[in-house]
Amino acid sequence: MKNVQGLLKVTPVRKIEHLYFNTLNFRFFKDSERGQALFFGSPRLLSHLAAVPYILALEIVFFRKKRFFVRLGECVVGMFVLREKSGALYVSSLAVAPEFRRFGVATYILNHAYKLAKQLNKGRLELGVSKVNAPALRLYKKFGFAKKEERKWSLVLTKKVEIV
Repeated sequence: MKNVQGLLKVTPVRKIEHLYFNTLNFRFFKDSERGQALFFGSPRLLSHLAAVPYILALEIVFFRKKRFFVRLGECVVGMFVLREKSGALYVSSLAVAPEFRRFGVATYILNHAYKLAKQLNKGRLELGVSKVNAPALRLYKKFGFAKKEERKWSLVLTKKVEIV
C-alpha cells in the first residue's frame, strides 16, 4: 500500500479526544527529525517524564485552535492544527504516524488545508518546521512553500493561495 490518499478522511477532534490528540502528538513527533534533534533525552524514563508537562503545555497552546485527526478507517494516521491569522491560515503540529509516513498522508493534509484556506479567502497558507526535519522540508518545498522567516531552530514557510 503506497498511497492511501483516496482512503483518508479528516475529522475534527472532539473535546473528549484532546488528551488522546496530545498523547499522539508526543508519539508522532518523537524522533521525526531522525535523530538530528532529541528534545526528550535518550533515557526512556526521561522521555516519559517529559511527556506529561509536554502534553499539558499543548493543551494550553492549542486551547483556541482547531485540531484535526486524519483517519484511515478507524485508525488515526495523522493530525494537524489550524489557526486563522489575518490573511493566512496557519498549519501547526502536522504529524503523521511513523508507520504511515511516505504514503501521501502529509500531502493529503496540505491539500486539505489549502482548500480550506481558499474557502476562507485567506491569501496565504503558512506553517512552521524544524530546520533539521529534512523530510518535511523536502515535502513543503515540493508543495510550493517558500521561506518567510527564519528563527533559531525553525523556519516559517508560506505558500500563496489562489483565490478566485
